[in-house]
Amino acid sequence: MDIKRILPSLAMCVFVGAMVMAQDANQAVPEMSAAQKRAVLKEFSRSAVVDGITLSFVLLNNKTVEALFSGDGRQAIRARANMATTFYVQGVPSKNMHFNPQFVVEQEGKKFAGQPIAIRNFQAGNVLSGTKIEGLIQLSEKIDVTQPFIIRGFQEGSAEFKLSPSAIKLLAN
Repeated sequence: MDIKRILPSLAMCVFVGAMVMAQDANQAVPEMSAAQKRAVLKEFSRSAVVDGITLSFVLLNNKTVEALFSGDGRQAIRARANMATTFYVQGVPSKNMHFNPQFVVEQEGKKFAGQPIAIRNFQAGNVLSGTKIEGLIQLSEKIDVTQPFIIRGFQEGSAEFKLSPSAIKLLAN
């Protein structure tokens, strides 16, 4: 067999195969209804008063990323959540305050420091009353989210996660 004849055909097959795989990866996931989004977020959200502000923490996974985000950023956030345990955090202070986005997750006696990733006003500093605070907390690794864990702010406040059987089932799908 002449290798010069086979190579172009082989290259074309690889190219066509790659295009088919890329199209499969980019196919639209069926959009969740508003009720489905609320149900998913309820399963994976907790709130806590931290340093004088009520913050909502959402454990990010494929379902919650789909419910919370749209556009180009969705894929990047999904990739982060698949690499390491990640939380979406938001809140609006009712008074002027100093905000510190340093959080620790505790599970079975182990502590995991969270790296804050700013979306809006999610950095250490003064925040005015009524200003939305929004960001991500990413741990350096995945924890076993099927087991209870607590998110703590360095000064005060905590949010306890103990996922329900239906939430754990959603993670498996």
